[in-house]
Amino acid sequence: MPLNRREALQAFAAGAATLGLRGYPHQDKLQGAFADYVSSQPAPRVEFSVHHTVLGPEVRLASGQLLCVEGLVHGRWVTKYWSATGMAAPGSSWPPAEAFDLAIQDSPAPGEHLNSGWQWVAAREVPGAKAGARVFAVELENPARALRLRLLTLLDGTPVLARWLEITNLGHHAIALTGLAPWAGRLWEGDAGQSVRLAHATRWRPQWAGWLEWSALPPGKTVLEQTHGLTYAKPYFLLHHTRRNEYVFAQLGWPVNYRMQFERGAAGVTFSLGPLAYHALRVLAPGETVITPAVHLAYVRGDFDAAVQAMHEHVRRSVAPPLNPQRAYRSQYLLPGDQPLTVYRGAEYNETNVKKCVDVAAAAGLEVFIVDGPTWCATYGDWLKPNPRRFPHGLAPIRKYAHEKGLLFGLYFELEGGRPGYCSAGHSIGKGTCIANWTHSRLYQRHPQWFTQARDVGDVPAAWRPTCGACTVNNYVLNLAIPAAAEYFNRILGQVIDFYRLDLYRHDFNAPLLGDGPSTRREGFLECDYWRHYEALYDAFHRARQRHPELILQQASAGGTRLDLATAGAFNESYVTDVARTPSGYQMLDGVSVCLPPEMLVFPNGMSGPRQPDYETELRAAYAMGNTPMLFNAMLPKSLEDLTASRKRRLLHYAGLYKRFIRPLLATCRVYHHAPVSGTGGVESGDWLALEFMAPDRRHGWAIFIQLNPAGAATYHFIPRGLDSALTYSVVRDNTGQRRRMRGSQLAREGLMVAIAPAARSELVLFSAV
Repeated sequence: MPLNRREALQAFAAGAATLGLRGYPHQDKLQGAFADYVSSQPAPRVEFSVHHTVLGPEVRLASGQLLCVEGLVHGRWVTKYWSATGMAAPGSSWPPAEAFDLAIQDSPAPGEHLNSGWQWVAAREVPGAKAGARVFAVELENPARALRLRLLTLLDGTPVLARWLEITNLGHHAIALTGLAPWAGRLWEGDAGQSVRLAHATRWRPQWAGWLEWSALPPGKTVLEQTHGLTYAKPYFLLHHTRRNEYVFAQLGWPVNYRMQFERGAAGVTFSLGPLAYHALRVLAPGETVITPAVHLAYVRGDFDAAVQAMHEHVRRSVAPPLNPQRAYRSQYLLPGDQPLTVYRGAEYNETNVKKCVDVAAAAGLEVFIVDGPTWCATYGDWLKPNPRRFPHGLAPIRKYAHEKGLLFGLYFELEGGRPGYCSAGHSIGKGTCIANWTHSRLYQRHPQWFTQARDVGDVPAAWRPTCGACTVNNYVLNLAIPAAAEYFNRILGQVIDFYRLDLYRHDFNAPLLGDGPSTRREGFLECDYWRHYEALYDAFHRARQRHPELILQQASAGGTRLDLATAGAFNESYVTDVARTPSGYQMLDGVSVCLPPEMLVFPNGMSGPRQPDYETELRAAYAMGNTPMLFNAMLPKSLEDLTASRKRRLLHYAGLYKRFIRPLLATCRVYHHAPVSGTGGVESGDWLALEFMAPDRRHGWAIFIQLNPAGAATYHFIPRGLDSALTYSVVRDNTGQRRRMRGSQLAREGLMVAIAPAARSELVLFSAV
């Protein structure tokens, strides 16, 4: 039976020797400290209560230090109060504001927003929540519109609540859901003046994931819409009320078009967040019930780090899927045949040379070998047939060889469709470096009606454009809103996992920027297919996990899309970006790690050619940015004969440091964003990247520093935030190996001056209580 994150980490600590920790002098201390920390933690506060007031029923939701009060007032379900201290003064109530938004259409006439007419039915706990969490449901009905609504809220002891709706059509005619915000309402009362600032993703174009920036929230309405389809702008926001020292951090579990609205006025600040579609989001037949995407909302008093750490803990407890501790956060070697920098391309991308790469990966201390890119396969769609010219014996010999060398085996797929065909840049189909178009596959020829042929909207990067006559600019997307196509997807996903006996499945989908996407006429209404498509997609991967609990599921859609919480709940790992160069790649990783715990992220260090950092910095970024390490093959030589002793020493130095010191802390470490992303700055706000990672008991941790701008400041003044002022620490600088004992109080007061080394634009500092 797979374990949850906390259980997995306990097992991880207990069996750390099996993961390469044997003989490390601090191993017992790390395991013992974690066990002490877990046993000393009080049970988190998770409460739900119903009160009947003069105005109507109200509910109080309490999780950790968060308190949310909602209620029924004159037929409207409204927000009444929020508190970040867990307490509310008697009789406290703000000017009410709708706690959700629901717009429907049941005829050709214009639709309406159902903000009134609701009646109380019941409130009860819903069974089946994870250990330590509870789910509560408030049930309402709207007799005039023949709708039943259940507002479901997950509480897990963190100051983060997750809210989703269950909507049932009780009538005799279909209803089109044309607008939706699963959560909305008032966040603060009174005139905030200039005290509220807003952070969100500011870039949606290809390869710009995680581009977080801050700005002042202006008076009046602020509407932010993402209408390009599957893009790189993740659906989240942070609001900071500087006068109250409070943060609201909300994320939508939905990967495509969305709408965020804020209003700042004399009565306070309101918000709404939900999916968006030009046509109906969903059509409900009579008697049909649908479950909406969820909004995850943190309400925290404190600093930016407190808000981020609250969201990280919530994601670890309640979003991240079960994880086998013996396969947690394994370092990876990525070998595609479709990238300009890859060490073997064209005719050289074959079984013999791939095995040479396995040798190098094992010698470098890596743990998972991934055959990446689509070009290992002959034809898109025919995934059970590897390219016979490159792999005449199939991929079984490579998997077997990787296992013999002690590595897990992973393989890349584009089962959903996406790219029409692919050729490595600068090569032609005659040289065998292309994967043939979807239209050549047996699947397409038998079921062309399952595919949506669509063109990208907006700018299409030159790297995505086909380079031979066998490819087109059209995308062939398998439409999982079609039940037969969804059934096929479930079946082929299970087949490829079984056929290749995978340890890691890597899922890509290269058809972003498709606007409102495909649509289908249902019950007289035109419905956007996204909702049904993603229901089927996530269901397929949840089923795959049930069948294969040992399998690592990794998503890499278009190099940085689908970084939302719904997708994070279906996959163990998410790929951040193809732009792995300095500084933008590290800035993106810094931004994404605000929303997702960094250990759930993988980042292809060494993949991009221009503006690569120095080798030492690449290795530090791979192993010490808090994410699961991934090395692109170009960071390593083509064969063991080319692996020099000095380079091998550096590789094994960081691989060992990761296994012995960093990895045991990953699943619970607190992340402190110092620069450039912080409570005051976005990804472009400084010359340095500085991230601090600290165990919850504050006894062990590390910090990484990367100089983003060579023309900027040559030193960085680092003031640690996660240390215990009462402890003494051994402080080790990786550039020089210098080891010094310092009191936590001295470090908090004086900090450290961090400078780059002659051969590296970075530094790594380790902290261990002595």
